Amino acid sequence: MFDSHAHIAVSQFDKDREVVIERARNAGLFGWLEVGTDIEQSHKAIALAETQDGAYATVGVHPSDIGSLTESGWKKIDELLSNSKVKAVGEIGLDFYRGGNLSEQTEVLLRFLELAQKHSLPIVFHVRNGEMTDAHEELLKILNNLSTDRKPSGVIHTFSGNLLQAQKYLELGLYLSFSGVVTFKNAGAIVEAAINTPLDRILIETDCPFLAPVPYRGKRNEPAYVQYVAAKIAELHHIPVEKVIEHTDVNAHKLFNIP
Repeated sequence: MFDSHAHIAVSQFDKDREVVIERARNAGLFGWLEVGTDIEQSHKAIALAETQDGAYATVGVHPSDIGSLTESGWKKIDELLSNSKVKAVGEIGLDFYRGGNLSEQTEVLLRFLELAQKHSLPIVFHVRNGEMTDAHEELLKILNNLSTDRKPSGVIHTFSGNLLQAQKYLELGLYLSFSGVVTFKNAGAIVEAAINTPLDRILIETDCPFLAPVPYRGKRNEPAYVQYVAAKIAELHHIPVEKVIEHTDVNAHKLFNIP
């Protein structure tokens, strides 16, 4: 299995990181994408990926943290994206959960898209709605307004939209990644999207240490638990879990250009 979105370099794993990785290997994980959320965490993501077979990194700034970006920061991001262990730009996107300025987030997102194009890298999109703003609708507007040669490849991580939005992302050539949320009892729209997403466009992830799947909901998540996401997708598609693992592994290799 390949966990397409993990944060093992964060402080929640400082006391037992090696044990967590070993547990993931024993559960069948051959690798994961260690995702950066700001410049410091992007540094840590690369450093961890450089010590682990099958681990790769992303470089990006979470939309809730873009206020700290400076021109020197942008230069550093550009430099980090040249590292051979870096396989995507992200996580970047739109987040209105605690407010957030649409025009500011859009401006930063477009600049990240330019960097992704410069480095020939896909995007890991973070998309989270607010009370008054549907982040998925706003992102779809942005992507659809791009010229064909500027439309990025990438994945909507921890997909949280509805079926129609899922279909629109798929029409744009993007992948959808499902996390432990798909195992929750109240995940109706996400389950519907998972059922209707072709296997050749699905990725699985933990987003650890967050969003632990049932039966570990509410506890610290870890990469070994990606097996429960795979099992849920298999259940929804009425196929053996081995088929889900096979498809999602191939998809990860293809999207992130993993050797």
